[in-house]
Amino acid sequence: MGARKPRHRKGQGQIEDDLLKNARCSGLREQQRLQSLNHTPQQNATDREACRRLVDDGYGTDAAFLTWLYGQK
Repeated sequence: MGARKPRHRKGQGQIEDDLLKNARCSGLREQQRLQSLNHTPQQNATDREACRRLVDDGYGTDAAFLTWLYGQK
């Protein structure tokens, strides 16, 4: 008996494209559209950097963290 042929695997980009074309993921497109309307790329970059600093550096006290947390809104 011969060896089985390995199945062809789709690339990550192809999988994402297939999911976006699927009707079940149509809410994802709407979510991405709303996010692009409400958040600028500069704001996203600033927010990403703030989160990265929080994860990497942390805060010295709970009071400083709460001040930062409620100051974000």
